[in-house]
Amino acid sequence: MRHALEQWPVVITSVRDHLDKVIAELDTRLAALDSEIAQVLTDGAWADEATLLRGITGIGMVTTAWLLVGTLNFQACASAEKAAAYVGLVPLARESGSSVRGRAQIGHGGHSRLRTALYLATLTAARFKARIKAHYERLRAAGKPPAVARCAAARKLLQLAYAVVTKRQPFDPYYGLTGA
Repeated sequence: MRHALEQWPVVITSVRDHLDKVIAELDTRLAALDSEIAQVLTDGAWADEATLLRGITGIGMVTTAWLLVGTLNFQACASAEKAAAYVGLVPLARESGSSVRGRAQIGHGGHSRLRTALYLATLTAARFKARIKAHYERLRAAGKPPAVARCAAARKLLQLAYAVVTKRQPFDPYYGLTGA
């Protein structure tokens, strides 16, 4: 917003200063919220699970909190596939009776905030995490659009998170990779 204000030919100093104060206040509040979330993840009932999730590249503090709270520590999901369906990362066919309208697509159903948190975490994981990066690049090479490949990578990230938490084992980035 400040950037947009500076694009005007006339800059009103008092307005810019007021906006700077509002931004500083919001930054302070965000830092306090981040601190409270970190404290809950460190000392809360699901602290061990939070530590395991934070060990996965791409899953940060906020995504960890959304995963634990949104799935009730993965107790709301009996399997990784059901977790993906709960979040809304499973393509759904658009059909009614015998009519089928187009291909299956990711819809608007599921836990939208958790799906968004996973999608954003996938942006980092697809750049730095070997397993997610390889999955994403394979889908892109097969001609899938970037958003479709990211949704599939988000589903893979959710499956990894489910496995780490339910098996209570730290994430091993080299598990299952040849030559490691």
